[in-house]
Amino acid sequence: MKWHRLLTAGVVMGLAVTACGSVTQTGVSASGTARSTAASAARASASVSSTVWFDCTHRGQVEPSGYILTCADAGSALEYLVWKSWTVQQAVATGVHELNSCTPNCAEGTFIAYPVVVTLWRSEPVSGQPGEQYFTRITVRYTGPRPPAYTSNGQLVRHPARWTEPLGSFGT
Repeated sequence: MKWHRLLTAGVVMGLAVTACGSVTQTGVSASGTARSTAASAARASASVSSTVWFDCTHRGQVEPSGYILTCADAGSALEYLVWKSWTVQQAVATGVHELNSCTPNCAEGTFIAYPVVVTLWRSEPVSGQPGEQYFTRITVRYTGPRPPAYTSNGQLVRHPARWTEPLGSFGT
């Protein structure tokens, strides 16, 4: 499993070094009555065909069984994901957060699994792909033991029981 992550990380790094392009952000403005806004939201929701989760290689995934969180070194990944729901607005799965212990160093570390509930949310339109959206936020909640404390800038930091982060904006 460890060699697969390292290989994937190498491929991702190679793609990142050779990739060209730009990311643009589009905005949507709304006006009118609450009734027209609600009707517009209902129509927009009905016209969305899928919501994806972009991986390290910028590919849209639907209900993946695993996901690398740290694309640079694959030292943090969500594995064995079992999806309870996957809708336009939100996706929820159970699985494990596998984290490299980096002991004695990250190259020789072992992966430790921590049980989690993963929630993807805040979907936004994918630029140039009518009817497709992508999740922009992830929340991970540990349901059992969680990673130990770590040192950051000389300070001891206790790993939170729940964390939320923005996801890559590859779809814009």
